This record gives sequence, structure tokens and C-alpha cells, in this order.
Amino acid sequence: MLKYFIKTILITVSLSSFSQETSVIDSLSKQSVFGIKIGLDLSKQIRMLTESDFKGMVFTGDYKINERLYLATEFGSEEKKVSNEVLDFNTEGTFLKLGANYNVYNNREGMDNEIYVGFRYAIGNFNHKLNSYTIYNLDNYWNQNLVNSNIDFNNLNANWFELVFGFNAKIINNIYGGLSLRLKRLLNQNIPENFNNLYIPGFNKVTEENNIGVGFSYSIYYHIPLFKKNKN
Repeated sequence: MLKYFIKTILITVSLSSFSQETSVIDSLSKQSVFGIKIGLDLSKQIRMLTESDFKGMVFTGDYKINERLYLATEFGSEEKKVSNEVLDFNTEGTFLKLGANYNVYNNREGMDNEIYVGFRYAIGNFNHKLNSYTIYNLDNYWNQNLVNSNIDFNNLNANWFELVFGFNAKIINNIYGGLSLRLKRLLNQNIPENFNNLYIPGFNKVTEENNIGVGFSYSIYYHIPLFKKNKN
């Protein structure tokens, strides 16, 4: 995945550079445009097409502080049904992520693309509904005990940290596309009694042995210009 991710970054930025270099550079290109980008994480919609037991939506945005630094935020919700030979449960919840991106790409005149590293601090609130579970009898393989429970575990929360690598590139006027790869570390979670948080909205799967996760997103943004400043 990482090899494909890097190739995609290089190809997209190269195409964007070529298209913008063909335009006439005037005095306005020496000014930097500051504004807000508001977007949608399309990876959730793609996931909904491939997974019938998943629903989700994430809105993203950032604000340019200077030529390198962007404040970033994400807000979303997810619903996930997990069903296997042991458990059948539903999880739903919302999450908020706050952080910043640092642009390491040196734009040519008239360009406003990003290749960045960043971080997010995330807070999630969620509920589980345990529909059924199986009690295994080692002495009787064929007649296991299926228990229909309908137990609710409400008002749970978790927080985690994300290290983000990504890029944003201009597609057409004020429209940007971006990809990001995320490494996640669960910091704290509210574990319900007699149950585990096997899935946390916004974080993804959780295991007892490992609090590390990964994620991938593809977003489309609309840039709202607010003002211009001369470059230093």
C-alpha cells in the first residue's frame, strides 16, 4: 500500500505542476491565497459500496496559517455490524479529530499543492448493542449454546493519536483532491463490563494485544478563498 501511495503522490503532483506551468504567471502569482478547504472523505462512501454492514460519513476541513502550516479538523459518524461464529453486535458513534498539517512541498509560483506530515488528536463517543453470543462447550462440538442477549452498552468513549502522511493537489479551480495514510495509537478507552470494544468508530478494529491501527482516506475539497498575502 505504501509503494502505491508514494507513486500516486508523485504522479498527481507532477500532473498538477504541468497543468499550472502552462498558464501565464503574472504578478498575482507571487501572492499566496489564504482560505478554508471543506471536504468529504470519499473512502467511507467507497467502503459502503463494498461492505453491506457498514455506514459512515466524514467531513474534513483545514485552514491555512502560513505557507507551511495548516490547522485541520475532521468530524464523522459510523455504524458497523460485526457478526462471526462467536459474537453478533452493532456499534454506532461519532468522532472528532483536531490537529495540524505541515507542508514539506516547495510550490512553484502559482501553485498551492501540499505534501505533508501531520497529526490528529481524536475523541470518539459510541454505543454497542450485543445481539447474541455463543458459549462453546468443549465436550459437545455440535450443540453449542447460542444466547440471544440484546444488551446495550451506552455512553462509551475513547481517544487516540494519529500520525498522518498525505498530499492535496488542485484538480480544477478551487477543487482539490487528497490522499492520506494514517498510523493510529489508541490512548485510552472506556471498556464496558463483560464486553470489549472490538470496534471503535473512527479508529476501526481493536484487539487486546495491539492498540496500533492504520487507516487510509481519499478526500475531495472545495477551497473558499478569504484573502491574499504577498509571499515573503
